[in-house]
Amino acid sequence: MKRAIRDKAVPIWSHWVMLIITAVLFVLVAIFVDLKPVVDENFFFSTSDPGIRQTKKIERRFPSQPEVILAVSSRDISSQRYLSRIQKLTQRAHTIDGVNAVKSLTEGPKSFEDALKSPFWSRLLIAPDRKASNVIIFMEGKQTEKPIQRLQQIVHEMDARDFHIHTAGPPYVVEMLRRSLDHDFRYFTLTAIVLFGLTMAALFRSVRLFVGMLCTCTSAVLLTLLVQSLLGHKIGILTVNLGTIVFIVALSHLIYMTFNWQMLANRAHRLGKESPNLAQDAMRMTFPVDGLRVVRLC
Repeated sequence: MKRAIRDKAVPIWSHWVMLIITAVLFVLVAIFVDLKPVVDENFFFSTSDPGIRQTKKIERRFPSQPEVILAVSSRDISSQRYLSRIQKLTQRAHTIDGVNAVKSLTEGPKSFEDALKSPFWSRLLIAPDRKASNVIIFMEGKQTEKPIQRLQQIVHEMDARDFHIHTAGPPYVVEMLRRSLDHDFRYFTLTAIVLFGLTMAALFRSVRLFVGMLCTCTSAVLLTLLVQSLLGHKIGILTVNLGTIVFIVALSHLIYMTFNWQMLANRAHRLGKESPNLAQDAMRMTFPVDGLRVVRLC
């Protein structure tokens, strides 16, 4: 009786339509949506901030390049061994695509003694305690992902116990934040799908129901990403977990609606009646309550 009610209420071709819709949305997102998180100059401060406006005005008058600073510490920064390794680090930094200029103890001042005597070079390159010196790398453009990756590889290869390299600078910080957001976007979404997918499978014990709910929730996520891209918005700090949130919210609605559908089907079975509109009845029971819950959350 219950199977007859279900088969009469849901056309058999509707399952394939849902799978096709999900596949089409997946292809559209893969083609048109950039899933790489974006961290730009507006990440830390608002564009309406007076200080940021003044900084932008100064940058337009006196253009500058983004720089990465490598602070290289050692017991004796005046030793020939240290200076030769600084020179090697400077030369390898020059080989990175996107690097415009490099300044260090071996490129800029005439010698280490000249750097000590010069007020400019000593403040720019030498730490106050003389236990470290700076290698300043100037970069071109805003696309610093690949240069930072190459620089990290060089730092990893040259870092040693008496030649310890610390990395700083806006391009480096932005790249680390972008990687963190990318990690959260991928793993949080995957974790949500796996955990809640297993919950659905254990709760309803139906392969067709599991696949249908998974396709519906995935379609909601893909459609959200597609609309967000069409509106010109990039994935950032506030939207990196939007897909996970949409997946969970859509899943909660489906769980309530499926429970109501099963309850109506059992009631019809007990009364010996057939109702071809179980899905519509379940939606009428679920949506008003879920709508109020969403409004309260917002």
